Amino acid sequence: MELRHYVVLMAAVAGVLGACTRVESAAPLPGVSLDGGTAGETSGGAGSLAGGGGQAGGSEYQGDGGALGTIELGVWPTFASDPQQSSDVQAVRASVSTLSVGASTLPIAERWDQLSGATGSPRVLTWNRLDAMTKPFRDRGAGLALCIDIVDREQPAWPFLGDLEGPDATSAIERTVDEVYARYASNLTHLCFGYELDRYLAVASSDDAARLVEFLQHAIDYASRHPLRAAKTLIGSAVTLQALAEPSGAVSDLLLGDEIVAVYDPLDADASLKPAASIEDELGAALEALSATGVRRPLTLFEVGYPSSSEVGSSEAEQKAFYEALFGLLDGRRDDFGFVGVYGLADRGLADCEAEALSFGGVNEPELLAARASARCSMGLRAESEKPAWQDVAAALSRYH
Repeated sequence: MELRHYVVLMAAVAGVLGACTRVESAAPLPGVSLDGGTAGETSGGAGSLAGGGGQAGGSEYQGDGGALGTIELGVWPTFASDPQQSSDVQAVRASVSTLSVGASTLPIAERWDQLSGATGSPRVLTWNRLDAMTKPFRDRGAGLALCIDIVDREQPAWPFLGDLEGPDATSAIERTVDEVYARYASNLTHLCFGYELDRYLAVASSDDAARLVEFLQHAIDYASRHPLRAAKTLIGSAVTLQALAEPSGAVSDLLLGDEIVAVYDPLDADASLKPAASIEDELGAALEALSATGVRRPLTLFEVGYPSSSEVGSSEAEQKAFYEALFGLLDGRRDDFGFVGVYGLADRGLADCEAEALSFGGVNEPELLAARASARCSMGLRAESEKPAWQDVAAALSRYH
């Protein structure tokens, strides 16, 4: 099925698709031929919208992560929303575009309260959208990396009132994990629980922090033992890269599962832009700290990118310098990494970035929020046209396979 037909199909069902994942593309997206049936196909048991487990023609995706000389590399399908078009159709087009440029894995982070209701029951609109976005990757036998945001940076993101304690909470996350595996098990290379958990711990009470750690341990244990889990699926919890580079006792409690998952923030605590080359120091410090634990687990950079906006003191040349530094380090230490998710395909719209900036805190600090929004909105590799950094990412997509 050609992309234009696929998009027409998505437009037809856009009226029943509502929620929006953390993806927002500005440039025209290339056409890609798609094989297979329609998006959002459903089947499964009572109360489930589970599809066919992400199978692609009976074959199972074999991820590149961990293989000698390779890195599993993805590109976040970010885009600038066009109010004249369905955001869900735009999300599918962005997903197709990331596949067409050579990404081996599609990275997605979704708040738990957008995925599930209070009992863990699937939210139809969100799952239909994710089915449609992931279908091009599933049809091509490519990988999926999904992070369930138990917290969204400083904000709680669970779908029920109260705290993360008791049988209702554990039952709800189990049902959500069941849904993930039922739909995507054969393509799922990474399943993480997050998002930037250390930000939440920094503002939570000691009791709430303890509840979160206990809850995460149960979620990861359940996901790890799940009968539908494929051998290639790595499981972990997502913290900031800065927390790994400067480890504390609280952060060590969050390093659960069989991989370490980190999210890079190009801004410091004061929302000032870090130097482009500092990614080498931060990554090096994180790898050194992890090595000191004596337990070897691959490091996944679930989200890593750099802004190009002059409003935060950057430029397209600085963004390119960042990626040159990042890939220079990765080239020499490929065996230390499981997956790298480049953020992202294209610049996003300001309204979306302003809303997301609130999850970082600083609600009463408008200058901090404005800097954060400007940074988030200009981290794409495309605006009206490709930015210079795109060539570095394209080269990495080619040589890491």
